[in-house]
Amino acid sequence: MITEYVDCTELKRLIVDKKLKTSAFKAYLKQKGIIFTASNAEQFAEQIYTVFLGSSEISEIRDIMINDNNYEKSLVMNLCLKSSTDGNILDIILDEINKYKSEKVKDYTLEMPVKEQNSISVQFSYQRKSPGRNRLLEYEKRFLKLNIRKISDKKVTIDIRQPSSIDSKHAVEFIQKIAGNNEFQIEHINLNSLVTSNKVEFFDQIAKHKFESWRLKTITGITVKRGNSDDTNEEDDEGEIIDDEGQESQALSGINQAILNGNELRLNKFVQDSIDRGYYIAAMRYRYEHTREATEFAINLSFKNNDLKVEIDKTYWEEDGRISVQPFLKTEQNGIIIEFQNVADEVYQELISHQHD
Repeated sequence: MITEYVDCTELKRLIVDKKLKTSAFKAYLKQKGIIFTASNAEQFAEQIYTVFLGSSEISEIRDIMINDNNYEKSLVMNLCLKSSTDGNILDIILDEINKYKSEKVKDYTLEMPVKEQNSISVQFSYQRKSPGRNRLLEYEKRFLKLNIRKISDKKVTIDIRQPSSIDSKHAVEFIQKIAGNNEFQIEHINLNSLVTSNKVEFFDQIAKHKFESWRLKTITGITVKRGNSDDTNEEDDEGEIIDDEGQESQALSGINQAILNGNELRLNKFVQDSIDRGYYIAAMRYRYEHTREATEFAINLSFKNNDLKVEIDKTYWEEDGRISVQPFLKTEQNGIIIEFQNVADEVYQELISHQHD
């Protein structure tokens, strides 16, 4: 949060020097109800730099610059308190976090956790070794954030926010240590726990879900993998990826038509042929458009080992009748990620419960 006065000429300089993208800034101001028609950075800078902006707006503008190409990526799982254990689940987790924080574990560093009424957040960092690089750059400090949201008296969702999918390993190991005290049980959102038909149904139900502010526009990618063993989820097995830039556009078009018409995905010829050949759907990328504003986003749902990954792929703004690619504000990306995590968990739990009937 910016807590000191920022001279308006500094803002002007950022625009003229193109360190703050005109398209991103205009889209941000449009959300605030302020519309500018300047056609270039110099004209826009002259029009905007004397407009009074408060500390919260300046903070958001700074985030636009810092996160120019940064999209939210998450890994999600649940942590359940065993029925024999009494107490507030957040307080018990907080005690465990503080215990490991005080031990100064050499593999990673925990910052002071922040507890609110129904959540805990804690910054997490570790040193990543980069093989083959200059000794000066051999080690890189990587940062993650653990967001722990209370679902019920006995259950929380653990949302690992990470700059890259390679970063979650240490965080997952830390969660496993917490669960290892015999009071907790990790509940994975694990695609391999679903039978083949329900693996298709999982992605189908996500597509059919009605969000309050977003509607499905198209499917921009699908990944199918062979087999049903745990090793098919490892990163080195990407599977067969079909996207809107690939050669299998006809297959993707058929999938789009099926989903947008409300038909069952597993009845699609490509999907059925894939299942018959021993493949299953392992990931899907959806593109949504806002119901009231000229913004869109693409989001990818996939799995890493036992757990669900929800990652924003791209976000889009409309400016002067053209669509430009530009990250949303972190707060908006965060809301989208949480919404999809919750829907994915609900769909998964429903499929698992009926599967065991």
